[in-house]
Amino acid sequence: MLKTCVMSFLLWIVSLSPVLAGHWSTGSPLQKGRAGLGVVTLNDKIYAIGGSGVLMPLNNTETYQPGTGGWRVDADLPVGLESFGMTVFSGTLYAAGGYAADTDGHPTSRMWEYDSAIDEWVQGPAMPSPRAGFALIAVAGKLYAFGGTGPESEKIFVFNIKDRQWSTLEQGLRDSRDLAAIAIGMQIYVIAGGPASNPVAAVHIFNTANEQWTEGPALPIARSGHAIAVLDGDIHVLGGRGGGRGASLADHWILDIKAGVWSASEPLPTPRTGAKAVTLGGAIYLIGGGAGGGFFAPFTAMTATDVWRPDVNN
Repeated sequence: MLKTCVMSFLLWIVSLSPVLAGHWSTGSPLQKGRAGLGVVTLNDKIYAIGGSGVLMPLNNTETYQPGTGGWRVDADLPVGLESFGMTVFSGTLYAAGGYAADTDGHPTSRMWEYDSAIDEWVQGPAMPSPRAGFALIAVAGKLYAFGGTGPESEKIFVFNIKDRQWSTLEQGLRDSRDLAAIAIGMQIYVIAGGPASNPVAAVHIFNTANEQWTEGPALPIARSGHAIAVLDGDIHVLGGRGGGRGASLADHWILDIKAGVWSASEPLPTPRTGAKAVTLGGAIYLIGGGAGGGFFAPFTAMTATDVWRPDVNN
């Protein structure tokens, strides 16, 4: 009873926070539906890579540059991947782990690096062990792998880009598959995640300078498989899937980091899980994903690109 009252009180406080005004519009659709894909921005282009196919993970790459038409085909990954970690640092794109088309449904530890100048993927140093459904984040010359599923998923893998070496930190998070994470300065916000039937709402903040964790304000509603982006210093959490039967969500929450408060914003045009989001040109691009939650996401993979922009009088 006490737990129920506390949760009701917290949700009441969140409801007092103003809804941040913004609007969704329809962007150019992908050429191929993708859930569990990787999305980054590089050289003012959006890269949408891999994702789930009905029979096996995709190796296709599509790129999009606002104002130049629709999505275009780019250099394919050497192998199909889904639920992998992807990030970019100093002009190089990194794709690691995930479920690969050639691993019979098991996670891989391989990492691939893409150089846009020569339009080519090459294999880099493998992670210490296989991992899928995790977040890969670049900060100050290092890549950090958080969460997921695999034999050492409760640990943090750290790749030193200059030394070309992986190391392991013990102070990771347990049972945090399909979480979302994003860097703001030297801190990495690791948000929600967990099994589809029992996700969490917790926000953990990892300080890369001292390798210590602190707690942030929990999301109003638990979820996993959600997308995340930063715009104007605020963190946006988009969709995902809830507990129970893992139904896909269409809600949109914004964390004011300075105030430590979550506010609701304009919901997504449609529910989706396994999508990814990036910020470019003052807008958030929400790309791909599946309309069905959990197991059904690959079979309901979407081509949709939806674009959220804050209202000009905000």
